[in-house]
Amino acid sequence: MPFRKAAAALLLLSVLSAAPGARAFDPRCPVATEERARALAERAAAFLKSNGAGVALPAFTARTHGFGAGDLYVFVFDFHGTMLASGGWPEHVGANVVGPYGAGGPYARIRRLAASPAGRGWVRYNWYSPCTRSMQPKMTYVIRVGRYIVGVGAYTIPSV
Repeated sequence: MPFRKAAAALLLLSVLSAAPGARAFDPRCPVATEERARALAERAAAFLKSNGAGVALPAFTARTHGFGAGDLYVFVFDFHGTMLASGGWPEHVGANVVGPYGAGGPYARIRRLAASPAGRGWVRYNWYSPCTRSMQPKMTYVIRVGRYIVGVGAYTIPSV
């Protein structure tokens, strides 16, 4: 019985000490690396090309087929700013992501890079980590796949 009380007190303390809206550190939520982000973006782009949006977009959002782990996830936008898939923020699928950031925000920079002749590359910006729900610097590798923009990012500071 004393063990249960101690465990309950520890759980309560960890919940109360977490920042509002943030998740406590979870060891199953590792920090992605830029190398892993780029590799997953390349794999997701190939999966989208070979399987089509009807199969790929739900898989990216559900994080199935290995398309997500911890803070590493695939997202897909169209060139109008609609989020079509997000393994980190599934509640935003269908939303327009241009929002208050406008022409200088992350989506605008991602779209410009995707529309460039290369159609791929790195974009740096600040975004919320799905592990901590706090704003952190992020490097995202984006790839244009037809009318879609596929991205996978790595938070550049620890998600703790």
